[in-house]
Amino acid sequence: MSITLKDIQNNGVVGAGGAGFPTHVKLQAEPEYIIVNAAECEPLLHKDMQLLEFYGDAFIDGLNQVIKITNATSAIIGIKSKHESIIANLQKKITANIKICPMDDFYPAGDEITLIHQTTGRIVEPGQLPISQGCIVQNVETIINIALNKPIVEKFLTIAGEVKNPMTVKVPVGTTFAQVLEYFEITTKNYIIREGGMMMGTVQTNLDAVVTKRTGGLIILPTDHNCAVTYKRYSEPKNTIRIAKAACDQCNFCTELCPRYLLGYPVRPELAMRNIMFSSDDDQRINIGNAFCCECNLCTLFSCPEGLDPAGATFIEKRVAQEQEKWQGLPVKAHPMMPYRKVPTKKLMQRLDVLKYQDKGPLQSIQFNPVFVRIPLLQHIGATAKAVVVVGQHVKKYDLIGEAKTGISANIHASINGTVTVANEKEIVIERRL
Repeated sequence: MSITLKDIQNNGVVGAGGAGFPTHVKLQAEPEYIIVNAAECEPLLHKDMQLLEFYGDAFIDGLNQVIKITNATSAIIGIKSKHESIIANLQKKITANIKICPMDDFYPAGDEITLIHQTTGRIVEPGQLPISQGCIVQNVETIINIALNKPIVEKFLTIAGEVKNPMTVKVPVGTTFAQVLEYFEITTKNYIIREGGMMMGTVQTNLDAVVTKRTGGLIILPTDHNCAVTYKRYSEPKNTIRIAKAACDQCNFCTELCPRYLLGYPVRPELAMRNIMFSSDDDQRINIGNAFCCECNLCTLFSCPEGLDPAGATFIEKRVAQEQEKWQGLPVKAHPMMPYRKVPTKKLMQRLDVLKYQDKGPLQSIQFNPVFVRIPLLQHIGATAKAVVVVGQHVKKYDLIGEAKTGISANIHASINGTVTVANEKEIVIERRL
């Protein structure tokens, strides 16, 4: 069966790795390579590997569909070499135009720019898109969603951390975290949720938050866990500024281990900290190069020996720098020490104090039957979809409930059979029909 861009658009497929960029827009480019992000470098998450194990045929079909749609020459699957059985199984399925590129087990191997360099040797210049180097990057689950060729109404995610049995499950979009966690035995009384990953996820304490097309995992942490305390401490920029002024000794470890700096990018977390130290309300010093920070959080959660927040300082500069004149410099070149400064995943997990948790997430078939779903009309990069249903209307699973707007946007569909009880500019609430 041949799948078209229109099919992908109608189904509301977006980047399932967390970015949420509408896939039909991305695939309008004509790259040389399709790069598959199968690196899955966030600690404790296992969703992509489980999908490759159990949906391998659909994955290869979807990848060939993407190659055909974009007229790409070939595809490269970037996957960590430690996944030997999965690689061996994929080798039996791949066609001549697909290559597997085994990678070291480091963080952030899944960073788009890092992944392209690891798989092709090419470096995307600061401010440029991957297509400038003839590449488009797609996530494993996104490719499988293309192959399944139906509206995206469910999401695979790993539940890990303080749970008795970590696992990967398929959940209806719009299910609240509270309804998801009802199926799990949580092993701590007071906890926070790291949605999306230990490093690049967001902190959630609100169990009414919902699963979206972009949710990749829910990691449960006790409120007194060191990372939970760190997330809280640096949740306000004013705390980052205060600590930067008081404590940074400019050791430069944050910059020397920065994955973008090691690729030759002008990202300098230590300079962001220094700029805060010497800036005032009337004179805010900015390093324009920090606009290219990938927000991996490695500098704060691993590199800084004093437990400060160079990531937060860099994020502050990034927001300001993106509004100023663009950085202009010579073509970048990878740092000669880059191969020796990759942060091993196990070392990172040790620093995060998560080695004590079960590092597994087998795919399990759990029938989630939420009594209601609250489906956001913005689950993607771009414009919010427009509601096309009204209160009191009966809908079926897969029905269109939010229509993509012109430009960059994505369709939204019902994830359960039920009755619409809320329909506004932000969300659609559907109560299950018994």
